[in-house]
Amino acid sequence: MNEYTRREEVRATFIASAILVLCIAAAVLRLVTVEGRLVPDPSARRQAEESEARIAPARACALAGEKLIAEIEVFKKLADAARMSDPDKPGAGSGAPGNADPRGRGAAPPTTRTRTLRNPLPPPKPKEPDKQLAWASAQPLYKQAKILAGCREATDAILGARVSAIPAWDAIGRAAAITPPGAGEAEQFEAAKQLLSLLGDIPADKVAQATKDAEAAYKATAEHDRARANTAMVREPLPQGVFSRRVAVSVGVGLTVCALLISYLGVRAASMRRLATLLPLRDAVRSGRPGMQAAEILKTAAAHNSGEPGIVIGAAIGGLSAALLAPKDADLFVAGVMAGLLIGLGAQWAFRLALGAGRWRARATELADVEKPAIPIVLVLSGVKPGLEPEFIQFLRSLPPADAAAAVEKLASQAEERILAAADAGAALHQGKPPPR
Repeated sequence: MNEYTRREEVRATFIASAILVLCIAAAVLRLVTVEGRLVPDPSARRQAEESEARIAPARACALAGEKLIAEIEVFKKLADAARMSDPDKPGAGSGAPGNADPRGRGAAPPTTRTRTLRNPLPPPKPKEPDKQLAWASAQPLYKQAKILAGCREATDAILGARVSAIPAWDAIGRAAAITPPGAGEAEQFEAAKQLLSLLGDIPADKVAQATKDAEAAYKATAEHDRARANTAMVREPLPQGVFSRRVAVSVGVGLTVCALLISYLGVRAASMRRLATLLPLRDAVRSGRPGMQAAEILKTAAAHNSGEPGIVIGAAIGGLSAALLAPKDADLFVAGVMAGLLIGLGAQWAFRLALGAGRWRARATELADVEKPAIPIVLVLSGVKPGLEPEFIQFLRSLPPADAAAAVEKLASQAEERILAAADAGAALHQGKPPPR
């Protein structure tokens, strides 16, 4: 800045800077501290749903544990009926007591009388096992074993491995691993015998109790998770726009800083332009052309203020408005700043058009204080009737530099003559003489 910078321009730049700092600071604070609305915690709800979904399989496992005990008893009875155990071996025959010697000579060697039969009867054959009944009676037990084999992992997961139930679980797992037999009776019979040997004497009550306890534990966990899901709340994440939140805030602030820089450079460029225009005219005064300097001062004073405080103020207010109205969407902050730039520029030009030449006299006087022209600007301004400033400025701009200088000198001389005439009239009235005509 230099002495050719108008006080209006300095004042406007300072006001725009202050508004920019306050508005953008408030906008950034709002954008940084904004939080999403409170919503039910989706993870808690999902966990509650998963816990409730485990109740039905746990119930099926508990029922399968109860049925396993009953199926083992039924299968053992039907296994006896189907003669699945090994047949009894036949017992050996026994001898008859010996006879005494009829002659009393001591014991006589025993004599055995054998009756020879022409067609002796064969020993009775053992009954054959009922192979069809064997597998038919084993199928319900095999079904429960298949169900329970898949329950061990879930039961141990919530209760831990119970040592007393491990042998039963192992036997159930081996039984479930038996390949279902085909249509052959021998294959079915062997599968039934394997089931009997694996599950006939296991502590099935330990498994049944473990599955019941697991069902109760899953129900308690589901109730706890459901109660937590009904009260757990989390902050909803802020929406992601075209830019990330940090980038959007940085872009918006950067645009406002650029607007302020443009305004500052505009003021500086105008002051340097006035310096380059008026400084060489000081030599014109020494060369006998004082009117050129005065005319250029009047023309320069007619130009509007430089700088763009309107875009600075508009960007600041636009960004603050967007941050207050929609703080969750950072993209709108950038849009608000850009819209404020355009609106502020339009408002600035509208204000300049409305102001017109209202500040022309004050600006000309301010420049005259700096340049100290040979022709007093006050004399020239007194020759311009109030209200006709726009017409005079237009007339002065339309003239060549020499004609404009002559017009200014003429206005100044006319004003000086009027002042001298008024002074003479005042002196004559003071001395009691009639004023000169």
